[in-house]
Amino acid sequence: MSDPDRSAFPPRSSSRAYNPPTRSSYPGSPNFEPPSYLYPGHPFALDAIALRAGALGAVAAGSIAAAWQLRASYWQLPMFAAALAVFHFFEFWITARFNTRKAEVKSFLLTSNGAAWNIAHASAFAEALLEAVFLPHLKTHTLPTVLGVLLVVVGQLARSYAMAHAGTNFTHLVALNHERGHVLVTDGIYAWLRHPSYFGFFWWGIGTQLMLGNPLCAVAYAAVLWRFFSARIEAEERLLVGFFGEEYVRYRERTRTWIPLLG
Repeated sequence: MSDPDRSAFPPRSSSRAYNPPTRSSYPGSPNFEPPSYLYPGHPFALDAIALRAGALGAVAAGSIAAAWQLRASYWQLPMFAAALAVFHFFEFWITARFNTRKAEVKSFLLTSNGAAWNIAHASAFAEALLEAVFLPHLKTHTLPTVLGVLLVVVGQLARSYAMAHAGTNFTHLVALNHERGHVLVTDGIYAWLRHPSYFGFFWWGIGTQLMLGNPLCAVAYAAVLWRFFSARIEAEERLLVGFFGEEYVRYRERTRTWIPLLG
């Protein structure tokens, strides 16, 4: 989830030499042979990408339908599942659209976020279900629900736009080296937010728990996410100062992360 404030929508193929296609290079031609990395079992396997995209679409559609059916009761739980599906789909789609050379199966972030990610969401579902049964009054407060939905929407939009704006320079991992063509961008969403994808992820995560009416997970999510981004931003900004020097120092001084206590 690296957010290095870099080039806005750069040309997708500017760094590649143009090789005119030959008759045998077109898909469907008798001699066409897809690259081996597109086959099953490889990081860019087309079958795995199709399976995940289809499954996420089905989960999102089914969850929204379930939320509609439960609109008079606890619709928030299926909407949480829908929010998760939308989040994971856009992690891949935006990477594929704006950073094609780095799009691979793990770009969905379904399994690459580690055990903590799965534990967090399993805990959220568990708290939601248990409290809906034993403490249903916790699920009837309108203000936290509305605030949660708002944070989910704003967080998703901020993260998605930040990824697209960074284009080919965006990575889900912190960039340790200053790559060729890597420039500091201070326009668009980066003019108001430093590390906007982190801002989006932070408030999206908290928003999901407010929407669910999960008081325990809301506090836990806030604490864990704050600790994670505190360490990550400190480490990444140390690298960015090394990459861009005084230019980044000035940029940091005039912008905020809008994550509490993180500048």
